[in-house]
Parts: sequence; structure tokens; C-alpha cells
Amino acid sequence: MDHKDAYICYNSNDLDWVKRLAEQLESETIDGTKTARTLNVFFDRWDMGPGDSLIDKMNEGMSKARHVVCVLSPEFLAADWPRFEWKHIVASNPNNVGGRIIPILFRDKGLDGNSRLNLPAPFRDWKYVDFRRASDFRVSFADLVRKIRNMPPERGRRLPPLAGNSPAVVPRPTQPEMSWLPDSVPEFIFSNLLTVGDLPTQIWSANTPYRDDSKRGIWEKVEDSQAFILRSGKLYTFTNLSNENEPLRNVIDCGTIKPESRNDWFLDPDCERWLVALLNSCLTRSLRQKRIKTDGKGRFYFAPSQGVNDRVWQMPTGKGRTVAKRIRPKGSDSEFWVHHGARLRFRLLGQKVFLVIVPLYLFTEDGYSTIGGKAAGKLSHMWMGKQQNVDIFRDVLFWTYVLGNGAQVATIETGSAPIQIEAVPAAARMQIGLAYDRVDFRTLFNFKDSELEDAANSAKESNDFDEEDGENEEE
Repeated sequence: MDHKDAYICYNSNDLDWVKRLAEQLESETIDGTKTARTLNVFFDRWDMGPGDSLIDKMNEGMSKARHVVCVLSPEFLAADWPRFEWKHIVASNPNNVGGRIIPILFRDKGLDGNSRLNLPAPFRDWKYVDFRRASDFRVSFADLVRKIRNMPPERGRRLPPLAGNSPAVVPRPTQPEMSWLPDSVPEFIFSNLLTVGDLPTQIWSANTPYRDDSKRGIWEKVEDSQAFILRSGKLYTFTNLSNENEPLRNVIDCGTIKPESRNDWFLDPDCERWLVALLNSCLTRSLRQKRIKTDGKGRFYFAPSQGVNDRVWQMPTGKGRTVAKRIRPKGSDSEFWVHHGARLRFRLLGQKVFLVIVPLYLFTEDGYSTIGGKAAGKLSHMWMGKQQNVDIFRDVLFWTYVLGNGAQVATIETGSAPIQIEAVPAAARMQIGLAYDRVDFRTLFNFKDSELEDAANSAKESNDFDEEDGENEEE
């Protein structure tokens, strides 16, 4: 039996309505787009044939369904077979972790006109979808489908504020021993997370003779391919593999090309990890086009300009920022490079995708071969530990500018719809903070000319460059 999105548990008195519900569910797609696969449900009238074991089929259906939809009515709670079904699920998951059981309130009055719906535990504790009024079917059905798609409830519209902004009031401590308490002033806390606003809706896959550790073999055969990952004998990419002009068709079995919905990947823990890996592959390709290299460990750094000792990144203020610099310490015959760098990785946090930025300095022997091992880790962390919050925030904002070329929304090309990233760090508003502690945003792009030299001098003082050779692993 194929995996099902929902198993419908009901009483036969409600058969006609449940059949209509099942038909409507199987008319919807997993993500709302016309090209995605349709939802599939286990409905006994469709999935049990003559001679089948009822118990075996029910057990199989429930074990392979992501959700169990219980159509609640007085007759449902009194009947033996529905009780067998929902108790089977509750016994293995009494707290309904993950919301696997979705209660539907269909009738609260029995067909005999006398019996009333008396919800037992655990249904009293769970929020149900209310289908009691036929006029509300469309709204209630939308709520049900969002849950089956594992999407959060829909929120209301954003309206213009009515209350305005309250003035900041700094209360004075009334007792000397209370002076250590934070001030009651509104405060914004900025993070190093960029919110991903949109992703391609489809992932394309096909069989390939190349395995997980043989990406270089593909790059040798396809010079400038779109980003991809290799998993379990398949190649996965956002670009449309059915397009005859797609270069990746040279390394796949074109007879096995298959599109999959992004939502399906969010529903499977393994595929979630694959999706993050594919996003990171797209990020690596996009930064490579900006001549920003990776050491294969999630750390990115600016490659030097050819034939010069510095690389400068032009900023909106008109003054550039030196992002890679050759250093020759006084009295030394050796030299090395210091680069602005960052750990950049997509992450799934809750039901959202973020790009995480951790700024750092990275040291190389010749502008390309990173100084690896314990030395590199000690050097970068040693210097970053000397920075203040405002310095780190400045570097986070710098990387958002680099990613988006100064635009409010950064885009990463994928071969289909781009990955869209909000170029403003996610923030939280708090009601406590430090009074009069403010940063002028206009000064955040005022970079020190000597910042890379300062990092290099600190690194030189550590005398750790000679511990081991570097590595240069391209992702």
C-alpha cells in the first residue's frame, strides 16, 4: 500500500458526507499548485476489496497514513469499529504529538433526535475542525487541508496600527540594591538569521550512475551545471530536468525523471535534510559566481583579486571595504592572507527556513589554501572573541548586502524560481533593555581601514601558523 496523507475514520451513518469529503480531499494537491501530486486518503469503500481482512487493512491503512481524520458524531462514539480505530492510534500516541489525529465535529446531535455528543478523553483536549454548519464547509475544509499539508493556521490581515508608538520611559530605581535590574525600555534584538521568503515549489529527480561522493565527476562532464545533490543513486535539483537543453541530462537516466513537491519534502525528516543540503548547494554556487570560495566546511571567504595585494568590495557609501589582504609582517620573509569570511548555512527552525550568518576571519597561505586544523579554528575564534556586538552586527549586515547586492530581497538562482531571502536580519521586540544604548545605523557601514591588519597582527602574535598544512576542499 502507498503512503496516505489521511485515514478517514467515520460511522456508516455519515457515509454520503464522508465520501464527498474524501473526493474533495483527493482533488487537492499537496501544496496548492496545479502541477503537484494530489492528496491521497484511505477510505474503506475505495481501499478495501471483497475478501480482504478488515482488521489487517485498517491496521495497514492507519500505519501508513500521516493523519487520522475522525468524523465525530454521537453514533461515531457509540460504534465499535470507529472506537477500535481511534483507540488504536491513541494507545500509541496518547498526547497526539505532532497532531496526527485530526478531530472533525460533524454532528453534535444524534440522528434519533435524542442522543447528544459527549466527547470522551482525549477528544475533549484537542481542537477540532467544525463542520456542523454546511454553509461553513469551504472555510472548515481549508483549515483541514492546511493541517493535512502540515501548514500552520492562517493568520489575519496586517492592518494599519491605531495605537501609535509609546514614548520610551526610563524609570529610576527606587532602591540602591535594585539598580542592577534592566531598564523598562522597548528594545529590538537583532539576530544573525535571514528569513527565507520563498523557495521553488518543485524538486526534480532522476537516476544517475554517480554516487554521493562523486560530484567532481559530474562537474568534469557538465562544466556549469545548476546546483544539485546526490542521494541514494539519484540526482536532485530545482532545475527542470525535462528541459532538453538542461546540461544535467548528460549525467542522468532521462527515462526516470520525476518532479516532486516541495511540501512532500517538508513532510519527511530525511527529505527535509536533503532539502537543506540542496539549498546550501545553491548558496555555494551563487557565492562562487561572486568569487567567494568555500573551504568545504561551511566557511566562505573572499578570494583575492588577480595580481593585486587587496580585494575591495564596493559599498553604497562610495567607500569600499577591503575583504582580502596579503600580509607580510615586518622582519619576516613569509607572508599570508587574511580574509573576511562567514559560516553561511540554511537551517530549518520550526516551520520556517532561515539563512544563518556567523561572521569570522579566515587565514590562507596564498589567498586560496586555508590554514586548517586547530590553528585556523583558534585564530578565527580568538579574533572574533575580541569584537563587540556592534562589530559582529556590522559584519552580518555586510554579508546581507553582499548576498543581495544591496537589494531588500536577496535572490539565489536555482534554474527555476529563485530562492528569495529577506536582506534584513530577523528581530524580536522586548520590553526591557539598556536605556540610551543606541546604535546609529548610518555608521554601521563605516569600516576601519586597518581591520584586516588588526586581525593579522593578532594572528601573528599567536605563533600558530606552522601547526599543520591547510586544505582546500571545494564543495
